[in-house]
Amino acid sequence: MSGSFGDPSVFLVRVLFELVIFVALARYFLQLFRADFYNPVTQAVVKITDPVLNPLRSVIKPVGRHDLAALVFALVMVALMVFAMTAIQGVGISGAGLILATLYFAFLSVTNLFFWTVLLRAVASWIGNDRSPGVAFLGDLTDPVVAPVRRVLPPIGGIDLSPLAVLLIIQVAQMVIGNLLMG
Repeated sequence: MSGSFGDPSVFLVRVLFELVIFVALARYFLQLFRADFYNPVTQAVVKITDPVLNPLRSVIKPVGRHDLAALVFALVMVALMVFAMTAIQGVGISGAGLILATLYFAFLSVTNLFFWTVLLRAVASWIGNDRSPGVAFLGDLTDPVVAPVRRVLPPIGGIDLSPLAVLLIIQVAQMVIGNLLMG
């Protein structure tokens, strides 16, 4: 039964799929951004994703720093998530609708990944816990995204507002793209 608060089974399916998607996207961006692969958290991501990505790499070769196997795996997981959510809701979806919804949810997954990693990194910097492997992992993911904004918006009085600006940019981008694709 689905009420105004949504369907819990759809929510759970989405959360489970998004966890897998986030790990696959993190693996893609870690390689793209040349992260420190000696970091224990990064090594855990590699260990988790290798059983799926290594066989895929025999078919889908990397191109430069782009781990296309991780990207394709993430897109397939997004498509499966969309299909599962619509099936649970009993809603039919056309091929074009599946492609459009997959693109939309893939965009949301990428932007949500950066939203949460930038937010967590900012909170960790406020706490003063910048030396842990987890924070270094977040830095490897967020620094290439925050650095261009930081060049335009340097710290003011010792306060770095660039993470806040990135979070606002992500939110506005999600609204604009959501309105274009789903509006």
